[in-house]
Amino acid sequence: MTVDPPAVPERRLIRHADVRSVLADPRFLVPAAPAARPGTGMAWLRGAVSRFSNGAEHGRRRARVTGMLGALDPVRLRREAFERTGAELAGGARVDVMARIARRVPVGVLATRLGVPEDRREEVVAAVTAMAAAYHLPPASGAAPAGDAAVGVLAAALGDGEEPEPGLLAAVAGALIQACDATAGLVGNTLVAVARLPAGWSADLSAGWSARWPVEALLAETLRWDPPVRLTRRVAAEDAAAGGVRVPAGAVLLLDLAAANRDPDVFPDPGRFDPGRFLPGSFDPGGDGPLGFGSGIRPCPGERTALALAAGVVEAALAHRLAGPPNPHKQLPHEQVPYKQIPYEPSPNLRVPAHLYLEGTATTKGPR
Repeated sequence: MTVDPPAVPERRLIRHADVRSVLADPRFLVPAAPAARPGTGMAWLRGAVSRFSNGAEHGRRRARVTGMLGALDPVRLRREAFERTGAELAGGARVDVMARIARRVPVGVLATRLGVPEDRREEVVAAVTAMAAAYHLPPASGAAPAGDAAVGVLAAALGDGEEPEPGLLAAVAGALIQACDATAGLVGNTLVAVARLPAGWSADLSAGWSARWPVEALLAETLRWDPPVRLTRRVAAEDAAAGGVRVPAGAVLLLDLAAANRDPDVFPDPGRFDPGRFLPGSFDPGGDGPLGFGSGIRPCPGERTALALAAGVVEAALAHRLAGPPNPHKQLPHEQVPYKQIPYEPSPNLRVPAHLYLEGTATTKGPR
């Protein structure tokens, strides 16, 4: 989702119905990125992906990404994410999930399924992380040089010594970037939410959860209650209306997805984390579900892929305990972990834990 600074004043929409209406209205466009010549790094990539385009060009680019991701087996993605997360957590040592797993596993699994050689997995994961940091920023930002070089790293890995076709590079890069920070936030926010369940739940994250809620319900409620992507913008291409007021051509609308996901007209008791809302038969969205993957004209084409990857990571991680950061002088008992002090990355648009430590040696049976 874009966080580019607007050129004109913006109006914020917070009601679920208003946000959905704008997302379904073709008169409201995404802030587009200008085209740039190939080989110019992030400037070229922003101008070549579907995310920052509109109209027929967006449709063509989106169809390519949808076809590419639609060919993947979500069961296989989930299983591999589960296995790689389990391997990272094996042995009981304290592990920072955000540094070692939350980005690295989903991006690495998806990259190899999209044509990156296995022996270049880690190199590409680092490149995608750098691109994601610069993806939504103006070209003059300080993150641009690292992002520019990272585009070249991905191109070299995909091309296997030759220049990949630009459309393929843009489609793969866009898919991997979308699977990076937002998926990491979904993983981290889900684990934090489960750890903060009411008193009486065990410190072991897995204790009791599986008897009540499948991972899918945990992820769905996290997307509503604490979504990793908080905001998105639309620009009025012509005079229109939104939220009951006139919106002149050129006006910018700030769509507050996080606020809309807590609209009491759609979600009763919206401040309570309750995965039971999304058990089969418990919630009939009728188009009124959480907005974490967008809605209307251009919902995220990677929703199925992202959920499969996040489910594999979370299911493996739930077999372990949330722990405090390493302390060279004294290891705090788990019961003393200050959950309210979990740090978050500085971002106006993303909510992603900066660090989140797990430890333990519990064994799981495998992804369901």
